[in-house]
Amino acid sequence: MNVCMITYNLVNNGIGKVVLTYSFELIRHGHTVTLLVGGPCEQEKVDEAVAHGIAVTQLPDKRSDTLGYFEALSKALDEGQFDICHVHGNSGMVFPELVIAKCSRVVVVACHCHSTGCEHPVLHRVLRPFVPRLCDCMFACSDEAGKWLFGNAGFSVIPNSFDLDKFRFDPQARLELRGAYGIDEDVYILGNVARLNPEKNHAFLIKVFEAFHAENPESILMIAGGGPGEKDVRALVEASPANDSIMLLGNVKDPAKLYSAMDCFVFPSIHEGLGIVLVEAQLAGLDCFVSSNVPQDACVSDRFHAISLTETAERWAGEIAAMAFWPHDRSKDSFRAGSLEPFDISSSYRLLEGAYEAALDRKGGRE
Repeated sequence: MNVCMITYNLVNNGIGKVVLTYSFELIRHGHTVTLLVGGPCEQEKVDEAVAHGIAVTQLPDKRSDTLGYFEALSKALDEGQFDICHVHGNSGMVFPELVIAKCSRVVVVACHCHSTGCEHPVLHRVLRPFVPRLCDCMFACSDEAGKWLFGNAGFSVIPNSFDLDKFRFDPQARLELRGAYGIDEDVYILGNVARLNPEKNHAFLIKVFEAFHAENPESILMIAGGGPGEKDVRALVEASPANDSIMLLGNVKDPAKLYSAMDCFVFPSIHEGLGIVLVEAQLAGLDCFVSSNVPQDACVSDRFHAISLTETAERWAGEIAAMAFWPHDRSKDSFRAGSLEPFDISSSYRLLEGAYEAALDRKGGRE
């Protein structure tokens, strides 16, 4: 199969990870993949894609040169002779890409929803009813995300899968990372790994830590991630009375070992399509204190603790403190039966490939 993936940006975020992970699997199984990107690209991610045999084409920016983007996208789809065009997004704002793909020489048009919220809710509501009519395949990272974009149309949940073993608790990595950062073993680390965007709610995260730190001064908040909100988050940290105990690590290429250095994970997102970092954190044996707005699909163990954002920062801090110093074996599995299987890339990839092949059969394939 000759597959085209369309995404707004190729950066170190959730969609970027999913696009690359499944593209790598497609390549590994003998298919061809081209990424068409209509916005920011991080060179590190481009290099990673190219190293795996994926062609990356950066189109004119969708936001600053919308007409140029549409023209370049149409040309790329016509010239590519693609069997599959897989459009990734968060809302009904994928409508133009779907229309262009439908009018091109692409055989099968797929749409993939990765969130349950967006920056343009009014336009989303207007365009959403048209999306299912333009798709041959509809995918979502969770049931909530699928309903957000496709309503009651027949979508398939394709999990944000990865190599599970990579995120298991590593006591040696814990010692090494804490040593590298100069953090003693008796210091309690609250962790967060997320793109620095408003929907990740770092302002509230910092308030929660301030409340926790006031009662537990031997504690640190470790935030890994970069993004457009970095300046605002940095300003909040600098103004915080606990600023000396807050670490902004920026983009971390491979956060797998970072989870081992942490003692709990705090994730007060305003909305999420899934929250794959929560699955990673639970694999590393971390108790996760999570906004109740996060889909339950991310709950794979008894280490998932949902708290409403209507609760105060002090209430969140109290919930964390209540479990903070109870000893438990982080290497011991506490996962619900079958809960991890959907996140294993080796099995979930088959769902994607099977959906592609079924859609091609229905459409008669490429001549």
